[in-house]
Amino acid sequence: MNKEMTTEDKQILMLLQEHRDEAIREIQSRYGWYLTMTANGILRNEQDTEECVNDALMQLWVTALPDGILNFKAYLAKVVRNQALMLLRSRQRQKRGGGITFVSYEELSECVPDADNSADDEDSDTLKEKLDTFLRGLNSEDRVLFMSRYWLSLSIPEIAKQSEKSERYVSKRLFVLRRRLKRHLGKDK
Repeated sequence: MNKEMTTEDKQILMLLQEHRDEAIREIQSRYGWYLTMTANGILRNEQDTEECVNDALMQLWVTALPDGILNFKAYLAKVVRNQALMLLRSRQRQKRGGGITFVSYEELSECVPDADNSADDEDSDTLKEKLDTFLRGLNSEDRVLFMSRYWLSLSIPEIAKQSEKSERYVSKRLFVLRRRLKRHLGKDK
């Protein structure tokens, strides 16, 4: 799953570390569509999505980047996703939002422990390793279905359309994948 960072990504990272304007332009040019898709999958609102991506880019601009970024695209998606989730929580507190994201999280709740109840960073690292192993063990179709639902927070109809499968097929595959994840994490004994 880990792939070597491209030369272009290394250049963008260097520009970001130097706080140069070109860094943001390059990120928008190279990954803007992906970051927008990531945020919109959670927020379901064009204006909120735009605000989220802009806030995430500003966050990248003003904060120090961690050492050892191996996959720049994945790192950018994580920053945008976290920003989108914060914005969604804020909107939901204000009685706004569609709830699709929380539905997909509820589906996983019996498989994965709640982050608020996690004992420590070691448990979190172990869970991450187990999830990575689980995802690597999936065929590409199942991995795309799983990530579309639980990372991008797409609805069942959206995934069905994207994968050119029926909604019933997608629902059944996701059910099977959740059951496999539960077994993989040792929650189904």
